[in-house]
Amino acid sequence: MSDTTEQNKMFKPRILYVHYGDDWIRGSEIVLLDLLKSAKENHYEPILWCNSDALAKQALNLGVEVIKDNFVCLGYWTLPRWKLGQFFKLLTKAKKLIKDYKINLVHSNNGAPCQWMIPVCKFTNTPILLHLHARYMYKDRLTLLFHGADHIVGVSHSVIDLFKQKEFRNQQVDVIYNGINPKRVLCSHPYDIRAKVSAKNTDFVILYIGSLIPRKSVHQLLYALDKLKECYSVKLAIIGSGIEEAKLTHLVSQLNLSDKVKFFSATETVAKYYSSNADCFISVPVEEVFGLTLAEASLAKLPIITSNVSGIDEIYTDQKSALLISPNNTDELVEAIISLIERPDLRKSLADNAQKHIVKEFSLKQQFMAFNLIYQTLMLRETKYSVTQLVTLHAKTVFMAFLNKTYKYFTLKFSWGKHHD
Repeated sequence: MSDTTEQNKMFKPRILYVHYGDDWIRGSEIVLLDLLKSAKENHYEPILWCNSDALAKQALNLGVEVIKDNFVCLGYWTLPRWKLGQFFKLLTKAKKLIKDYKINLVHSNNGAPCQWMIPVCKFTNTPILLHLHARYMYKDRLTLLFHGADHIVGVSHSVIDLFKQKEFRNQQVDVIYNGINPKRVLCSHPYDIRAKVSAKNTDFVILYIGSLIPRKSVHQLLYALDKLKECYSVKLAIIGSGIEEAKLTHLVSQLNLSDKVKFFSATETVAKYYSSNADCFISVPVEEVFGLTLAEASLAKLPIITSNVSGIDEIYTDQKSALLISPNNTDELVEAIISLIERPDLRKSLADNAQKHIVKEFSLKQQFMAFNLIYQTLMLRETKYSVTQLVTLHAKTVFMAFLNKTYKYFTLKFSWGKHHD
């Protein structure tokens, strides 16, 4: 082997992945862990900088070096909003990490880290990619300096469609759909979910896996079961945790559904549930940007009922790969469940079509190939703006926002709650 070949083999571009989130493993964390693993397998050296113990632990298990810190943003909704000392420490730490680790590229796994990473990346002439897993209102896009990113990637068109015309005319904006990891879904020794919910052979068993939070509208499932209980024997297994758990448990008692609904704690071994003997998977959120658990359930060949909302409608086609209903519509949900109960042929066709679609269009390999192309492109060119140019661009962007009377966006809040993930 020649010296040149050996050197090429030894050289591994170093990517600093930065993630600011809650201490859990959910959608954006799952996608990030898959990216970290793919990066290692494709001759990159990923380093993770995060604020989450749960994420740090999982990344360490993958053999990824992890730096954990307390993250803050200035003027953002996360508290404390004005912790200037810690913010300037992050700026200093970011510069040191880029220098000490000889970072070739920064991948910000959500919007919040951009506020301190983008100025430092400009100062150090390091390219930065912004990976968005949620919709951000205009105020936040300005506050977090999105316009300073060298490349912006959304997990669906629903994430980037709200961008204003020509808002990001100075950088490339793309969609890269999440890849679905079969290891999170398929299991050779699954749970007998029917036994766990005390279902008879003739009972119809529904599975829900996900967060118990308002925008997921899990209560709609309970109202649907209440309407079905007189004519159909239906059981529901709910796997997850969240701020709505106590409220949902109380609603189960109110509706006298205790013998039909069972809650299970959130778990990392979700494959044992996905691959179980449930009859279908239902999640009817009022807002979603991709629908990771839905795609995972489809990979496990479970027929799907879900909401016809932006993001989800990029994955599923009504009556072909899923039954899509209007959000917050219990009557439509009841009709869809009855359709699956009474038509085993429909269940099979939906499950087969969706599984083939997910395998073909949403693989981890396709996802990383798309990111790899962007990584290589960014590392081959210099970043577009210096610190001075970034300050000028930011001032111009804010000025134009006020000039165009879009300052009203500075006071708007998302109806489905605050998150940066």
